[in-house]
Amino acid sequence: MGPAVAWFVALLLAGCGGVKAEIPEDGKDVRFWSGDFELVGDLQLPAGGGPHPAVVMVHGDGSQSRTGNGGYVPIMGRFLDAGYAVFSWDKPGTGASKGEFDSGEKLTQRAEILADAVTVLTQHGSIDPERIGVWGISQAGWVIPIAMTRTDRLAFMIVVSGGGEDGTRQMGYLIGSQMLCAGHAEEEAAQADASFIQYAAATSYEQYREAMEYLIQFPTARTYVGSEVQSEENWNPWPGDSDAFFDPIDVIEEVTIPVLAFFGARDTNVDPVQGAEAYAKALDAAGNEDHRIVVIPEVGHVMTPADTGCIGESTGGSYVAEYLDTMEDWLRRQAGF
Repeated sequence: MGPAVAWFVALLLAGCGGVKAEIPEDGKDVRFWSGDFELVGDLQLPAGGGPHPAVVMVHGDGSQSRTGNGGYVPIMGRFLDAGYAVFSWDKPGTGASKGEFDSGEKLTQRAEILADAVTVLTQHGSIDPERIGVWGISQAGWVIPIAMTRTDRLAFMIVVSGGGEDGTRQMGYLIGSQMLCAGHAEEEAAQADASFIQYAAATSYEQYREAMEYLIQFPTARTYVGSEVQSEENWNPWPGDSDAFFDPIDVIEEVTIPVLAFFGARDTNVDPVQGAEAYAKALDAAGNEDHRIVVIPEVGHVMTPADTGCIGESTGGSYVAEYLDTMEDWLRRQAGF
């Protein structure tokens, strides 16, 4: 019995640091359980002998397969070339993974899955447990900091378009930006941004109604908040402890592991100016001596060329070279290669 097979059998019998997992010898269709979720994905190993450093892939919002619906393939290739193992899975409800998120606690549930995945990797004989880090995009910029409050095993962090404010403010920015994309005046877009924040944080029906009455004037805003003002009898304020109000910067202010953060200058989903400034200030406050903030011009949310960055724009471009090259070089330096 080879070491990989022996390790697989041990996982079946004993679980993995409290996390039940099944990992076939070839690393395909890895299966692990986190709470009520069953996750299935792949563990890819680089050439050469281990133990290897590893990158755990953390999805953004929406349905995503273990390859990010194909979008992760060039990124994973760079990680493998740099000597890193790569672990990624289908999001619950997508591909082979099972489970359904609680909308109010989705970020927290995703963070718990991530923490459990890291625990699984720490027990793998081909992985160096002291050199497991994460790469994540968009919504992962909220998921990863929550996971950091649940595990101390992360050795580094790469975050792409992650945002530097809570989800309600990020959504306000997005709505305002899309209104500009639709041709509305800057004053209207700014008011829509502020109105969404008021809508989400409203503690009285009057605050909610005032915000909604402004937002529903615009088709772009109605896409995100609906088209009707609820009656007072049917309205309830958002719970104050909901994931929507989690600010990742509260955690980043204490992060001392190496951090590489990317922002696209034409991102209309997440505010790149606010995000880059918030990350830089927070990491300086943490005394983090190994961090780099990269704002790439003329790219949008996913680090591909963008004319406007507006949602729905399609330029058909691949990832810009600065993004891929910077990640690979940074990871090689982290591993001492």
